[in-house]
Amino acid sequence: MSFSSGKAPFIFSRDAFVDGIITPLQDSITNTLDRDKLDVFARQSGFLQRRSKLKPDEFIDTLMFSGLDHGQLSLQDCCNDLARQHQTALSKVALHKRFNSKSLNFLKLVLAEQLSSRLNIKGTDDWQPFSRVVIADSCKFSLPAQCKDDYPGFTNFGNVSSIMNIQYAFDIKNGDWENLELTRATENDQSHSKKTLHRIGRGELHIRDLGFVTPSYLRKVVSEQAFFLNRLHPQWKPLQHGSGKPVDWAALHQKMNRSGKLQFETMVTIGTGEDGFNCRLIAVPVPEQVWAERIRIAQQRAKSQKVALSDEYKSRCRFSIFITNTPITTLKAAEVIQLYRLRWQIELVFKTWKSLLAIHKVRAARTERLECQLVAKFIWIFINWKIFRFVDSVIRKNQPAYALSIWKFFKHARLNSQVIRSVVAGELPLKDWWERFLFPIIKSLLIEPKKGKKAAFEIVYEVFKNLS
Repeated sequence: MSFSSGKAPFIFSRDAFVDGIITPLQDSITNTLDRDKLDVFARQSGFLQRRSKLKPDEFIDTLMFSGLDHGQLSLQDCCNDLARQHQTALSKVALHKRFNSKSLNFLKLVLAEQLSSRLNIKGTDDWQPFSRVVIADSCKFSLPAQCKDDYPGFTNFGNVSSIMNIQYAFDIKNGDWENLELTRATENDQSHSKKTLHRIGRGELHIRDLGFVTPSYLRKVVSEQAFFLNRLHPQWKPLQHGSGKPVDWAALHQKMNRSGKLQFETMVTIGTGEDGFNCRLIAVPVPEQVWAERIRIAQQRAKSQKVALSDEYKSRCRFSIFITNTPITTLKAAEVIQLYRLRWQIELVFKTWKSLLAIHKVRAARTERLECQLVAKFIWIFINWKIFRFVDSVIRKNQPAYALSIWKFFKHARLNSQVIRSVVAGELPLKDWWERFLFPIIKSLLIEPKKGKKAAFEIVYEVFKNLS
């Protein structure tokens, strides 16, 4: 199979995916949902205490595959699926009772097992100098009002809404999910950030949204001999090395306008005493219309809080400002800016979850049922994520100029969910799935980079291969 899109022709063999990769991927998919292993998790969680009409593997299979739009999925739909797929007759009342804390713990154990089963994709272990490149962010969505005690939202004109917050982190280098948690919206990102400090390891690069960045987080990264890359918090006042003075943003903007320079870099100190740390600061001027929009939004916020914007703040808004402790010998300023753009990959993941897979669409039901259905859906997502990453790695290994589109792949996976159900059940060999359902349309699932913009996989490939 071959086609060209203005670059080297895409030539992909039917056997490229099969050779040396099909068996470990098949094992990775089926082993984590092995019936005996599920029974162990079911007993650990209390889901399975005695002989029951509803077996653990049937319960999880039905929640994963009976319907991807849980906003439309009824108890009767699940009962019908159990009867059709597993010949298990269960009433709506009996199934309703199975949605409890023990069932939720069972599903969480299964998801944790999925997350711990690393992909082990060959071909990336030579990327230096970072062992992992971890991006973290969160997304929120509303729940039915009866969930507000378990997932309280925010008060609006005396009414308290119900909102779930999903905390998510993944390693864009190796394709592993590092963290997935269902939390309350009232627990902000900075509070959650403190709970994840133990996950920071030596040699890793962590790219986080500004909402997750705290001085304690940055100090932890430094103490673990890891690396951070994020924007500068608006309230922080970094001092330049040598002069010990803060950056004069107004003067810097005028100087860069005269010289035509595209970026400014200096070493700074943030904090004082034992709480202080040194890092690089990189500032990039933004277009005038971007600056004007920033000021407009800031003035609205300042008006609501009955404060005024300082001249220093207005001048600072003329820049996108990044801080990192990576040595300049490792990442040049242009590469720092390039890598920070990778953070938007997580927004694409969230868009896929919501727009394609409708994780935010839930019907009014008891909280435990909503949680069980959501965790089961994430197990479905992660199984397909494994397949996506494996196929993508084969494509990029053979043709570095091409990569799979997350959006296109998951759209295909959603439409062919019952086929993956047969693969998970061991009824359809993954090789047959590949040859019949994916290979014939593989070129239609490739990323089509926007004109003038590099795709994330191109940034990863260029930056890390150049560093290596």
